[in-house]
Amino acid sequence: MEKWMFLAVFLFATFAHASQDGCIQCHRKNNPSMVKEWEKSRMANSGMGCVDCHGRAHSNEKNVDKAVMPSIKECGGCHKKQAEGFTMGKHGKAEEALYVSAMGKKVKTQSPAIFERSCATCHNEICKDGGQCDACHSGHRFSAQEARRPESCLPCHMGNHPQYESYSFSKHGALYKSRGLDDSIPTCATCHMPDGDHMVKTSWGFFGVRGEEPDPKRAADQKTVKTAVEMLGPILAPDSFRPTMTQWTERREAMLDICARCHAKSRARQDLAAGDGIVAQANKLAAGFIKSASRLKETGACSPKEYFWLIRDKMHAQRMSMYINAFHQYPEGILLEMIHFKGATMELQKNTSEQSIKR
Repeated sequence: MEKWMFLAVFLFATFAHASQDGCIQCHRKNNPSMVKEWEKSRMANSGMGCVDCHGRAHSNEKNVDKAVMPSIKECGGCHKKQAEGFTMGKHGKAEEALYVSAMGKKVKTQSPAIFERSCATCHNEICKDGGQCDACHSGHRFSAQEARRPESCLPCHMGNHPQYESYSFSKHGALYKSRGLDDSIPTCATCHMPDGDHMVKTSWGFFGVRGEEPDPKRAADQKTVKTAVEMLGPILAPDSFRPTMTQWTERREAMLDICARCHAKSRARQDLAAGDGIVAQANKLAAGFIKSASRLKETGACSPKEYFWLIRDKMHAQRMSMYINAFHQYPEGILLEMIHFKGATMELQKNTSEQSIKR
């Protein structure tokens, strides 16, 4: 019996090796760079083959469509812990978040080509079929070391979502540019994916709101902001904020533990509390802006469409940038966004006054 089992294993291994050789020979001719990337991967060195991820159905140029395009389902077979963490974090909900967004729907309806090459490029490609690991671990090398570099986050977290710029202009970012990938320098993954934890989730969430706000004045400003942002849709995204202070505190303490690996916990707590203060200031500015914009809409001087984009391009964008810059330690960015915010608000207030005089 053992003899036949040994023979079966031998034949299977021989067949798999032959199949692998066939893949390599064909793709080395047609896609040489892809093969070179694969040969540098840990998976290639471990003895895994193309068929382990892409299946056996694709065998020639005529049935390319039968090749499995691996998603988190395939990767999760070997990387179960990472797959589960990804699914529970905000990246695992990126596709769903896009389609509950009023702004996403507007862009898709009005400019479908732009939608597909902008919003959908990040939201869908990281989440298609449950998750695309090569959104961060570029195929075919799938390097964990590469994914730990801040540049891996850059394509999605810049401009409209300016986390990369904020980090890049911070002291942490300056040290990274000076030393490179060094265990003593925090990168995006150090703080948001400690020890390879793929459940990316923070206390304030992506939109800087929490379900409970203990301070009455801050609560009033946040309520005004939340109502306006709900019009855009993104705050309706799944798990985009912490509903209770208990949940918010749990995530904050988790972040403090990460900070404490390099800093005194008291110092980290002080800095994060300062970031909380910037959220409050951003909400206060945003509430004033929203009230001025609402008065213009009520007088008819601002159409509902114009109001929507005022809230999106001025209030929402400036507010997000302020607290993102704060938590990523980019001081000049906080000041610049505040100046822009105040300027936009004063312009609205001027328009409101002019409309009152005309009436």
